Amino acid sequence: MSFRTRSTPSKSEDVIAIREAIARFDPSASTTIVGEDKAKPRDVFAPTAHSKALDPATTLVLGARGAGKSFWASALFNDDTRRLAAVLYPRLGLDRLRVQIGFGGVGRAGVSKAVIDRLVPLGQEKTAADRFWQAVIAGAALTVTEPGQKHAATDMLERFADPEDWADAMTEVDNDLTSRGETLLIVFDALDAISDDWGRLSGLIDALMRSVWDLRGFNAIRAKLFMRPDQLNELTLRFVELPKLRSGAAKLGWKQADLYGLMFARLAFDDEAEEAFGSFLESRGLGKPPEEQEELRTWTLANNESQQQRLFEAMAGSFMGKGPRKGKTFDWPYNHLADGLGDVTPRSFLILMQSAAERSGERDADGLVLLPQTIRDGLREASKVRIEQLNTEYPWIKRVLQPLAGLRVPAAPQVFFDAWKENATVEAAVKIARKENSLPPVQARSARNNVNSDREADLAERLIKMGVLTSRPDGRYDMPDLFRVGAALLKKGGVTPKA
Repeated sequence: MSFRTRSTPSKSEDVIAIREAIARFDPSASTTIVGEDKAKPRDVFAPTAHSKALDPATTLVLGARGAGKSFWASALFNDDTRRLAAVLYPRLGLDRLRVQIGFGGVGRAGVSKAVIDRLVPLGQEKTAADRFWQAVIAGAALTVTEPGQKHAATDMLERFADPEDWADAMTEVDNDLTSRGETLLIVFDALDAISDDWGRLSGLIDALMRSVWDLRGFNAIRAKLFMRPDQLNELTLRFVELPKLRSGAAKLGWKQADLYGLMFARLAFDDEAEEAFGSFLESRGLGKPPEEQEELRTWTLANNESQQQRLFEAMAGSFMGKGPRKGKTFDWPYNHLADGLGDVTPRSFLILMQSAAERSGERDADGLVLLPQTIRDGLREASKVRIEQLNTEYPWIKRVLQPLAGLRVPAAPQVFFDAWKENATVEAAVKIARKENSLPPVQARSARNNVNSDREADLAERLIKMGVLTSRPDGRYDMPDLFRVGAALLKKGGVTPKA
């Protein structure tokens, strides 16, 4: 990027250019390890807290949907983004890393689901999956000592029918890497795409974790699994070392300063808005944007909340209303986008900002980049999108939320239970889960104990674990705005579901 200060900047033109750049954000797009949607250097932003997630020594990385799991998996695999990450995280040794894909959920990204289904038939997860994952790991490892050759899983299973042959080959790879001072990292992402059946998925991931755990015996061969926390919690995993794996896991969390840093970095490297953004900063005494992404580590607006607040208030004003009673514009998005577990994802944050920018462009913004009222509108869009995304994993979630529309929260648990009972919600949700072959909303009851009186309470507990509901100290249930607005529940003083 080449920043040029204009001699006669127009404030109104700068505002329009910045607003249009925010409106061009594409936060809802999913990253894939390879292909057109792979991670790109211009989108790399490296929060300090994510260092552990990228560390080759960290095996398990946990993150909610939209937190950046697939982005970092892709950034590690692709050479250009890995080189940039090596500069932004200089202590991790990413410049001495070789990366292969074990599973990525898309074509050309490791072994495919079709191959898994063929080589580990349904019902044979306990007997065939361990050898299968060892074959996948061997195929990735042999790219070091046998470059240019194909190492299909079928061939690896035949070649390493004797476990001693597998150990010998892996030792040879390990010695080769060690002599070069390099490390091989095998990445497994999009693990929910391995199977549509949760029972089968549990068996396959159990076996994968056992195979990955066994790599501890090597010096320079590592694996990294990217998973959602709910996936890890809800699968019936029996891997005995799971507590140790979980205790060493990294979580892809995003603080408020990280999210604003991400947003401002995207503006700094937007080809059409870089000059306007630079002029906007300088006119307010906030310095210049970085010219190269390597400078993000030391750029004040990447992590300094007080400076970030100065900038955002210049863009959107200080308050969400006429005074502080309605909240500060800087804090409001983060406070209203958290789920019940306290997590805010870049996807939700950028959707809010992108929607606010679009709506501000349609109104008389009075010199502001974003109008406070459009930030509220952006929350409505982020909430709608978040529920749609949640529905891809839990196809019964809309049916569960539908009877709650119009309720005012916080409310006593019985208010929720009555709404669900009146609409036979639990039974309907269980049928949807069975039809879609997804994890059910509540555990099945035995024929001897087929009592439905507390199934609504079970459903509420399930939603609390998912972060869709929260339980207050006084026992009442509440719903975070991230879901409440899209589900059309009401709250005194809160954002209404419809503008």
